Formats: sequence, C-alpha cells, structure tokens
Amino acid sequence: MNPSTKQFIEKHIQRVIEEFDFENQKEKNPDRCPCYKNKKCHEVEGLNCFLCYCPEYDNSLEEGGCKISSQKGKWFVKGGKKIWDCSDCEHPHKKEIVEKYLKKVFGVN
Repeated sequence: MNPSTKQFIEKHIQRVIEEFDFENQKEKNPDRCPCYKNKKCHEVEGLNCFLCYCPEYDNSLEEGGCKISSQKGKWFVKGGKKIWDCSDCEHPHKKEIVEKYLKKVFGVN
C-alpha cells in the first residue's frame, strides 16, 4: 500500500468509527436502515454499525456459522434447515473491535 494512503487511513480511522456510531447514523441518515427509525438491531451500548454484516460470519457453510466460535449465537431451524443466528452477538458492533478490524485490514498501527 502506498505510504501516504496508509497514513491517511491511520489518521482517519477514528473518524470512520465515529461516523458509523448508531446514534450518529440515526440522526444523520434515518432512511439508510430501518433500525434507525425503529429500534436497535442489537442492544449494545455504543453500538457501531460499520460492520453491519459481521466479517466473522461463516458464509462458506450453507447454514452459516461463526468463525470465532462466539457463545452468543444459536442455531434455529427454518424450513427444515438449521441456520446460525448471531443476532445476540455484540462482537462486531463494539467500536474497539471495529478499530481493530480496520487496522488489521489496512495494516496500520
């Protein structure tokens, strides 16, 4: 990655995290997500919506699953198929996890 690009990303990670704070999005972009008008999809203090779809959700399996083996998820059966439900998991919605993920993806400190 270009060093100036890396510096730019490193400098603005906190701004990205703040921008995707649930309360901020609810105020600035109420039409972007139905949850912004109704209620939070996860009851997490300081909910961050940047990782709306968890990068740890295992899409390689038809029934889904969790790559980090979170104990907050659960299996349910719909239409005779077992499906992983991680709606009780707050892991990807905490700002410190979002920051860690962004730093990992972009290789910044």
